[in-house]
Amino acid sequence: MSFARPVTQSVFVLGDFSLFVADTVRSLRHFWRRKGLFLKQCEFIGVTSLPVNVVAATFLGGVLGYQLYVSFHYFGAEALLGGSVGVSLFRELGPVISAIMVTGRAGAAMAAEIASMRVSEQIDALEVMAVDPHEYLVAPRVVAGICMMPFIAVFFSVVGSIAAALVSCGIMGLDVAVFISQYRKVVDAMEVIHCVTKAACFGLVLTWVGCFNGFRAFGGARAVGLATRSTVVASCLTILLSDYILTSFLPFGFARLVL
Repeated sequence: MSFARPVTQSVFVLGDFSLFVADTVRSLRHFWRRKGLFLKQCEFIGVTSLPVNVVAATFLGGVLGYQLYVSFHYFGAEALLGGSVGVSLFRELGPVISAIMVTGRAGAAMAAEIASMRVSEQIDALEVMAVDPHEYLVAPRVVAGICMMPFIAVFFSVVGSIAAALVSCGIMGLDVAVFISQYRKVVDAMEVIHCVTKAACFGLVLTWVGCFNGFRAFGGARAVGLATRSTVVASCLTILLSDYILTSFLPFGFARLVL
């Protein structure tokens, strides 16, 4: 009995989420009527999330440059550092870490805002006024997440690459020309495709999960906290799962890795 209950609850949650996704997709027919809300969410998800991503990318790139130089130095393969940094950031670390940072900032805020509206019956008031809450609250956030996350992920990867170059070349002594040469040979359109595709999927995940948990909030102030916590945990785990699936299906590329 103790095992059947969590399974049953999981099935119910997945069913509710499927219906929520279907209602959101259906509301996209009238999306352009909410273009003002869409632009506002683009600013909230994208522009205001840049500072925290810059800080995270700077430290991550610096650590990556240092650790890879130390590891490659044992084998006399320091020349591979530039390409390794570029591939690591654009294929994996850039989209994944930037999505987790946006989840902690924007995704949690979405869940808290919508949960507060649900608890205070503002969503019920929208329905009474014949306003589709999915069209008004969810669709602009979901589309903004899909559109803005690729820009954030690419920007994160570029900043991380610069930080790695500064540490490996400026502190560890790697030749700048060697770093840039290998970086240009390895980082091509395929890496950017990986970064943009993954980031768009992660933007879809974190916005949909945040809005869904906000809509499901019932009770008092405690429900807002639970919705926020559930959003962060579920979004991070789903992002990691999605990253594994996308990595399995996306073309690998970079056959030009040479010294």
